[in-house]
Amino acid sequence: MPDPILERALRQVRAEKARDRRRRGVAVAAVCAALAVAVLAGGVHLGRRSVPGERVLVATTADGVRITTTVTPADGWVRLRAVVDGVAAGERCRLVVTDVRGRRYTAGGWVASRLGDTALAGAAVVDPDDLATVDVVTEDGRVLVTSE
Repeated sequence: MPDPILERALRQVRAEKARDRRRRGVAVAAVCAALAVAVLAGGVHLGRRSVPGERVLVATTADGVRITTTVTPADGWVRLRAVVDGVAAGERCRLVVTDVRGRRYTAGGWVASRLGDTALAGAAVVDPDDLATVDVVTEDGRVLVTSE
């Protein structure tokens, strides 16, 4: 005849072991999922930001006009992503690239919004090694901000 106290103790030990295994399994799964998310996020970040030769140019004037430009080299030309802030609403502007010889190329244009900063993309047929400055220029030729 089996001992009921021993049987109950063995059932309790087995139940506790099973519960501990489930807890560990859930914890391991959570850690693995968190690591996978971190690795994927890091890969996406590096994929976006690690273009060979990519430069970020930032400039701010005393009167608060600010430009942040990401210059990505291409084969004999450059791609530009710029964010401009602090330009008076309604002002017609151009994004102008100047090379080391002083030649100027318009890479884009816009009308400043009353809602704040403007994000735009453009391109210029300037060798990436010859790029000197990126300017925000008004329609009447005033240079609002220059980044080098």
